Amino acid sequence: MSLTRKVKFLEYNVIVKNWKKSKLKIALCYPNIYKAGMTGLTVQQLYYLFNLDDDVLCERCFLSDPPRTIESGADLRSFDVLAFTLQYEEDYVNMVKMLVYSGINPLAEKRNESDPIIIAGGQAISANPLPLSKIVDCTFIGELEPCLNALLEALKEGKSKKSRIDELSNLKHVYYYGKEKAERCIARNLDETPHILAQLTPGGDEALIDPVFTNAFCLEVSRSCNRRCRFCLLSWTNGPLRFRSLSKIKELLDEGLSRSKANRVVLIGAGIFDVPWLKDVCAEILSRNLSLSIPSLRPDVIDDELLELIRKGGQKSLALGVESFSRSDRAFLGKVYDDEVIENAVRMAIDKGLTEVKLYIITCLPKEDVDGSVRLFKRIIEIASKSRVTLYISINPLIPKAHTPFQWLALPEPHMVKDSYRRYLRIFRHPRVKLVFLNPYRAALQAILSLGDENLGPYLVNLVKQGVKSWTLMMKTLPKVSLKSGSQAPWDVIDVGCDKKTLIKSFEEALNLKR
Repeated sequence: MSLTRKVKFLEYNVIVKNWKKSKLKIALCYPNIYKAGMTGLTVQQLYYLFNLDDDVLCERCFLSDPPRTIESGADLRSFDVLAFTLQYEEDYVNMVKMLVYSGINPLAEKRNESDPIIIAGGQAISANPLPLSKIVDCTFIGELEPCLNALLEALKEGKSKKSRIDELSNLKHVYYYGKEKAERCIARNLDETPHILAQLTPGGDEALIDPVFTNAFCLEVSRSCNRRCRFCLLSWTNGPLRFRSLSKIKELLDEGLSRSKANRVVLIGAGIFDVPWLKDVCAEILSRNLSLSIPSLRPDVIDDELLELIRKGGQKSLALGVESFSRSDRAFLGKVYDDEVIENAVRMAIDKGLTEVKLYIITCLPKEDVDGSVRLFKRIIEIASKSRVTLYISINPLIPKAHTPFQWLALPEPHMVKDSYRRYLRIFRHPRVKLVFLNPYRAALQAILSLGDENLGPYLVNLVKQGVKSWTLMMKTLPKVSLKSGSQAPWDVIDVGCDKKTLIKSFEEALNLKR
């Protein structure tokens, strides 16, 4: 059985297993820094799931040169399997870096029997595994829990690396380069899905992790979302919305809090605003004298009762997925509610004494309604001027994603993004407003990686080996996939559970709104 101890920088609930007695050694790799990987639940959950098997040893590794695992300081070549979790497209570059830094050839066809098996999984790569298909040995599509035992058995039973990869390839939820079809795995009942309870927390330097997640118990309340905003990858590729029952949530709180020193509960879930008992969950947490953090909400679900619970939970800010200050642009994106809904949400947040309101805006839309944005912004500023609230407006270009209706849109060109940013700088200039922009070249790179095909991987390898660090050079160098409206896409080999006719219909409806 596994034990827990502190590691050298005071991290609690680390799992330590015997290397000699473990039949399968997995390095769980998050291709970014520790703070990024441990701020959230994904790494924690995968670490827990792999280590549930007594025959499996799983240690974590983050981006460094050379990469070494947190638990034992072992190098990546010491493991049988490298399991990369890829939630963001930009981390594809970091994944290649980790392999290069470890002395492992990034191209699958050039690795041999002595090299680890390399598996990828996660939200981004599940939607479109093609960009890394010549780098990884295989990609797991979807949610791991229902297929965990089959995956581990395939990795443990083979006598050679090739035989284990062959076993993996037979699983319907696993994609490899050249496979005709793979389908998404889904955990349909969250009450029956394992949830990590003894969560890893740093016990020393709080700078190691986001302050919101320090001394916190992360509680996954829901998965996915049924709203199907046209730009949202998760809503289209990971539906339907599922949530844990209130009784199960209370059970997880009981046991999870008993295993930690948490004084705060962080609620996790993309569509959490549609959980029927969200307010009951918040009230339950407050009844235990704990602080509360809640993710971004839709303006149309905000009411006085929910905001009062958030305020009592100690949260000083409210994040709203507004997407646009123009009603017509919101309709194009798939969010249909009036300007007054946004105004009221901001007004209620201010009335409750919240000091920060964060608004997320998507720009670079076809025939963007700038005048409509100006009108609403002025009304929001008028509301905010009567308080001490600070408005944070995060502005990002529309980035097409695979398996969403906008996969047929043109990729954002940096010069167009810059022009849009300059326009919004003029519109939103105000002492109470702080603007945050995504680098235009990073945005273009994300789009290329999101909609890439199998030719992309070798280009990434060459760029990393050449030491290219510039977002501009990467964006200009990588090959781009261009799709005609309604046409077949390279990632159609992945069945994410959404009918293509539905995507085409939604895309055409959006275009009609702009005609």
